[in-house]
Amino acid sequence: MSAEIHAKKILSVPVPATMETFIKERIASQGFHTVSEYVRSLIRADQDQATRQQLEAKLLEAVERGDYRELTPEFWDRLEGIVREPTARKNQPGKS
Repeated sequence: MSAEIHAKKILSVPVPATMETFIKERIASQGFHTVSEYVRSLIRADQDQATRQQLEAKLLEAVERGDYRELTPEFWDRLEGIVREPTARKNQPGKS
């Protein structure tokens, strides 16, 4: 991995005293050790939400185009078999 991936940027965000109190309460009640941990967790949650929104938009586009299929129990069984197949082959005696 490059050093750029591990490089961190320090951000300074001024907040009113009432927010600071709220932040300290949340840190204590949610088990965070620092403000940075708390803020990073909020940003990760926002990233996850943005990803879910993008996926939902793509799914809605597919539905509007009629480009989808019904997900039956048989579909999920077939999909599970496809996913497990490489693992099963890898775990066979004499296979690596």
